[in-house]
Amino acid sequence: MAESNSDTLDNNITHKKAHHHHTHRAHFVEPHKQDDLDAHDSKIVVEPLGHETVNVRLGFLQVKHTYEVHFTIEDGLGEDVTFDPLENLHAKFQSVNPSEDGKGHEVVLRFSAAKEKIMQESVTIRSKDDNSKRITLQLHARVLGKGKGTPSLKEGIHCVRIDGDEDTDDSDWQGF
Repeated sequence: MAESNSDTLDNNITHKKAHHHHTHRAHFVEPHKQDDLDAHDSKIVVEPLGHETVNVRLGFLQVKHTYEVHFTIEDGLGEDVTFDPLENLHAKFQSVNPSEDGKGHEVVLRFSAAKEKIMQESVTIRSKDDNSKRITLQLHARVLGKGKGTPSLKEGIHCVRIDGDEDTDDSDWQGF
């Protein structure tokens, strides 16, 4: 009889542990809703703000990393465009070519995530045929600091360089 009480006690403890574990289960969003969210989150958001300004949301990037960013904008600039390669220190055009559908341009630029928190940089593309026609791209990125995790990059964004850290603690040299 003592063995059966011990078995009953063990079963009760096991049942309580299982029940306790059961109350802390993760709850997941329905699969079709999750897919919609992932599809939206994985793409660079390009949103026009009037005739001459376009918001480009790059998502999360990591400080002291340089990224190559590919996206397409719709514009009325014509096929031939120009830009100032020295306009912005942190966002530099690599190429701007007519899009396949003829409605705008495919943009490739380098973006240097130089500081933590939110970075907002602006660059301008002008029509070669009519200098009064221009589009200003307002680039927005949330930049994670060192040790704050590795961001999941959106489609069209690739890390091309990691800059060294002058403030590193890897050396045991004390200085003078």
